[in-house]
Amino acid sequence: MTFVRVFLGVAVALRFVATSAFDTPDVFPASTRAALAAKSGSLNPSQGYTTAGWSNRAATVLTPVHLDPNVYTGDRPFYWNRIDVGCRMTVIELPADDSTSGRPDLWVHSPVGLDGPMQQALNQLGNVKYVVSPNYEHLKFAAQWYQSFPQADMWGCPGLAQRMENIQWKGEIPDGFRPTAWKGGPGTQMEPDSGIWDTNIIQPLHIDIEKNPFTGKPFFNEVVYYHQPSKTLLCTDLFWNYPADVVPNSQYGADDTWELAPRVTGIPVGSRLWKFGMDQIYRPFFNNFMVTDQSQYRDVVNHILDVWDVETLIPAHGDILRGRTLIRQALREHFQLD
Repeated sequence: MTFVRVFLGVAVALRFVATSAFDTPDVFPASTRAALAAKSGSLNPSQGYTTAGWSNRAATVLTPVHLDPNVYTGDRPFYWNRIDVGCRMTVIELPADDSTSGRPDLWVHSPVGLDGPMQQALNQLGNVKYVVSPNYEHLKFAAQWYQSFPQADMWGCPGLAQRMENIQWKGEIPDGFRPTAWKGGPGTQMEPDSGIWDTNIIQPLHIDIEKNPFTGKPFFNEVVYYHQPSKTLLCTDLFWNYPADVVPNSQYGADDTWELAPRVTGIPVGSRLWKFGMDQIYRPFFNNFMVTDQSQYRDVVNHILDVWDVETLIPAHGDILRGRTLIRQALREHFQLD
């Protein structure tokens, strides 16, 4: 067990501290909320997929987040030492012109546990073309997806193939990958025969600025992604947004009873304590002791904040954030820039 994990384990003996309250997010039209709810109704069973809980509050197999282009999430429990820390998968429908199967190709980020309803929903949407494991921790279900979708291209963060030799990986995001417009340049150019998706549409950014000070190796080794057509940022463990009892930023406006983002209730005690450990112990430890190059870290953060025009932030853990102002305020606080 690493020192970081020990730190997080200590957190279960500490009290829960609620999230900081951010300003109300930018309000989206009621017609958009209605369209997303209608899409959810056509995709999910009318009787509900499961009992609603804090890690799947809408009780859906997949939840629409953005339409035209289509982006969905799959929210599920995710256990660490018997603590449900929740996890969110993201599914992006790629442009139809890129498909060779006659059906939309799907790009899957940070896959969660796969079951019959999930497979049925995905088959309804299109063809699972890419399955992406974005860091060293979000790989628990990669083998399951590899076995269930043998035609899919498996992609991992740098170094993941060596860790998981039971999967035939299509490739890894190259170490130090930089997206389009990085410092005004073209970013990292992939070989034409690499088999990767169009990285101008879904742009990777390798967070190559962290090392565990006790092992000298990256701990998460995360790659974050920006989906340019929907202006959506995907993070796994670089940013998290574990909810409090009342969540002010999961809705499309002031109404917190919207069916696709209801209030969170019944958060287990262990999950609350996990949040305390992440917020109060891991985050300052990461910023102060794991970031090895503060200048490069600032470049990464500045690209996320200033170059990518993020309007939706989908974290693997916690609430989705919507609205440019809210997202930048949340990220600046999280990265301790203020």
